[in-house]
Amino acid sequence: MKKIYIILTIFLLIFSINVFAETKVKRIAIAKGIENREPVDVNTIFPADIGKVYCFTEITTDKYPTKVVHIWIYKDNIMAEVPLAVNSGRWRTYSSKKILPKWKGDWKVEIYSEDGKMIDSISFKIE
Repeated sequence: MKKIYIILTIFLLIFSINVFAETKVKRIAIAKGIENREPVDVNTIFPADIGKVYCFTEITTDKYPTKVVHIWIYKDNIMAEVPLAVNSGRWRTYSSKKILPKWKGDWKVEIYSEDGKMIDSISFKIE
């Protein structure tokens, strides 16, 4: 009987960890650059001649290793999908997107967890 309780307890513990495991965005920013794994010159409006912008995310998760995906969207068109590894419970990562001067207007980056759930997004503008 004692073995059944131990097995049941272990099963419930494993089940609850998987059910309640969450991947979240703790911080998100669009920036001109990344230095020492931190965003530099954070803003929401950038000039058309910026060349490249970065989407920085700090991820917290109960389940690792895992991954997140940055989806770069311009005028409702997906311009890039960037899978990024998350290798600890607190992980800083980023992706970048080359921006052509003619791509003026509204942009958005959506962040998805490994299970396909959108966990955050950020908008910015190229002028």
